[in-house]
Amino acid sequence: MSQKVTLKQIAELAGVSLTSVHRVLNGKEGCSEEVKQRILRIAREQGYNVNLAAATTSRQTIHIALLFPRNEARNRFFLQRILDGYLQFRSDLNQFNVVFHEFYSDADHASPSFYLKQIYKERPVHFDGIIIYGLGVNAECQTVINRLVGSGVQIVLLERAPKALGDICSVEVNDSLAGNLAGEIAARYIHTSGTVAVIAQGLPEGDSNAEQFCTQLRRMNPDLNACILHLDLQKDQQEVIYRSLSEMSDLIGVYSTCARHTASVLRILPKLPKMQVVIGSELFEESFWALQDRLMDAVIDKRPEKIGYKAAQLLYSSLIKQEPLPVTYRVEPRIILQSSSDVYYLEKENRYGKTRYSE
Repeated sequence: MSQKVTLKQIAELAGVSLTSVHRVLNGKEGCSEEVKQRILRIAREQGYNVNLAAATTSRQTIHIALLFPRNEARNRFFLQRILDGYLQFRSDLNQFNVVFHEFYSDADHASPSFYLKQIYKERPVHFDGIIIYGLGVNAECQTVINRLVGSGVQIVLLERAPKALGDICSVEVNDSLAGNLAGEIAARYIHTSGTVAVIAQGLPEGDSNAEQFCTQLRRMNPDLNACILHLDLQKDQQEVIYRSLSEMSDLIGVYSTCARHTASVLRILPKLPKMQVVIGSELFEESFWALQDRLMDAVIDKRPEKIGYKAAQLLYSSLIKQEPLPVTYRVEPRIILQSSSDVYYLEKENRYGKTRYSE
């Protein structure tokens, strides 16, 4: 296939010798980082057909850090799947000179801010990029992140970015779409008036998934009411959920916007009156069998594996191919019914089932 531009033309545009262009585009040493990046940029802009990723990584080692919560039982529903996706991308890159470093944090040991400070001080190595989950509203973390970004480190969050971080890249679920999908299912399954309980996440900025569910439900069926319960994810809410649902005399349906609350709802369902619709979040062992046994009607799968995989992929493309990081990348959720649950569940178990991180 013919090239849009020759090596000689690239050399002229970059103001360097033909030898320098040849070295850079073939991944050889002998040019400064500034010259190399200028040549790569011009070659890309001119449409030169070269494998820039292979050329860039053939000599240069890229270091990427992952900051992630330490493994706990409560993480298995959603966070483990995010990590599985990241680990899959790491495995896919084993032929390139990219070194991944994982740092697992918790409240009792090293916190995210501790690792961020070490990275900022370039200990143990200089990191070119960082993937982070679990910042919350920690002002100390946010201050260090802003300093890292200012020093040229590329950062991707595996969740919605706090407002204090401005335009930092985040890979997150399209929660509004998730709520719309669940609301439409509930409106179609319910044939009488009554109340649908929405078990939501008690997030600082609200649960847009739950809010959009209520909007969609009322739009499609004005006779239905929705009652939102905002519950903390950091502790088991099974008793709170059971007590709250038991007090609703006209309860006809339940929607849980997160996996952990879904697991709690499934444990108490036998104690509650028969629902016209039960919708959960994420496909894990309990929700899979609930679909098979017709205890639950649908699952809104927010595809956490894709969140982890896409975050690593975007960071890699930014560091290696100089592709700009988006401010927000939203992963589109999907509806899983009984008829499709076995396909998706077996696919996940076969691909990620043996990939687990240790304490």
